Amino acid sequence: MPQRESAEVREIFADMGFSQDEQEIAVKRITADKDRWLKFMIQEEIGITPGMIDNPFEIGAVSCLSYIAGALPALVPFFIISNVSQALFVSASLVLAFLFIIGVFKSRVTKLHWFLSGFETLCFGAASSGIGFFLGKIAARYFH
Repeated sequence: MPQRESAEVREIFADMGFSQDEQEIAVKRITADKDRWLKFMIQEEIGITPGMIDNPFEIGAVSCLSYIAGALPALVPFFIISNVSQALFVSASLVLAFLFIIGVFKSRVTKLHWFLSGFETLCFGAASSGIGFFLGKIAARYFH
């Protein structure tokens, strides 16, 4: 609805204190180019500036690498150790150590003592992993 969007541009300039003649000139200039019009509406109406939008490929790459780095300590033992019980024990031990190390690095941001930060992350991660493990066991009984 171009007329409605033009009216919104006009309102924005009226709120900025432009006279009616100035509003018309600004509306004509902005609406003459669809890309400029879209950028203006995104910035003025929604409040998003181009600098606020992160690169989606960068976000995707960081997410992917983080997921792989977080999953490796849990998965690698199952590729190396043939006994499932031993692999599970080693996997759980590595995950707990990894959680503690992540907590230590987190202390740089939180300014919490490194040991407390590591222990906190270890506890939350262990509880989360344990709950997930036992829910998986329960689900396996019903769906297996």
